[in-house]
Amino acid sequence: MKSQKQAVIDEVVSMYGQMSVPFVQGGTNALAGLPEPALETIKANIGKAILAGTVEYSKDKSNPNEVMAYARSMVMNHLKKAKELNGGQVYAPATTRVSKTETGAMKVAKSNGINKSILPENLRKFVEEKL
Repeated sequence: MKSQKQAVIDEVVSMYGQMSVPFVQGGTNALAGLPEPALETIKANIGKAILAGTVEYSKDKSNPNEVMAYARSMVMNHLKKAKELNGGQVYAPATTRVSKTETGAMKVAKSNGINKSILPENLRKFVEEKL
């Protein structure tokens, strides 16, 4: 039986191989290079492997919907946090900051870690509007 982390690594390496795109563990940011359909395939494959009993899972597998939801979340966590998959980037969750508006009301702004200084002006404005 494979560990969850190893199963995700194996799926990512396999998917990159199918796409004929080079992947270097610890050097390539897998999440940035995977198109959405490939990412969805990886999540589904991991969920099916958990249900089949080939990937570790300590909870009850009798509810396939719960297992698949767990697999989706677990795959994303490993893609963001595992050094083998995130290109050596340090994962930092989004932070929040609180400021006062002109009316004195408190406003919470969420930072998503985007370096806006490298964005073109139109995209920078878009991102600032959405934050």
